[in-house]
Amino acid sequence: MNRFFVQLLVTLAIFSLLGAPAFAGFDLGGSQKIDLGVKSLDTAVSADGKWTFVLTEGGDIRVLTWRGELSQVIETGKAYSRIEFSAAGSRLILSGGGAKDIMVLSLDMVHALDIAGSPSKGPDDAQVVVAYFSDYQ
Repeated sequence: MNRFFVQLLVTLAIFSLLGAPAFAGFDLGGSQKIDLGVKSLDTAVSADGKWTFVLTEGGDIRVLTWRGELSQVIETGKAYSRIEFSAAGSRLILSGGGAKDIMVLSLDMVHALDIAGSPSKGPDDAQVVVAYFSDYQ
């Protein structure tokens, strides 16, 4: 009988050391309201969280930076109602809205580099420039 009480006390002691379950919550660091100027139907966020794609009622896609700034408007020419980011993160898929098709948009990131005043060979108005960064670390 004493052995039973000892085991019970040890078990209760172990469970009391584990503590009560902790409930987590969110602390809002701030919120932002972004005026798009048109009605939004759906949104998709890139996997890295840097870009938000908002599908509007007219079928256009508003591309927002992580700061909520409008970066670009992509015109699709059709009224879709859903937008989804592909698992690989390189395509947007538009569907719904009574359309009998889907639209798949391939995304390529383009960066503009200011190379004015940098040494170069060839014409200044060339369509392609190969840049060499000698101080890249």
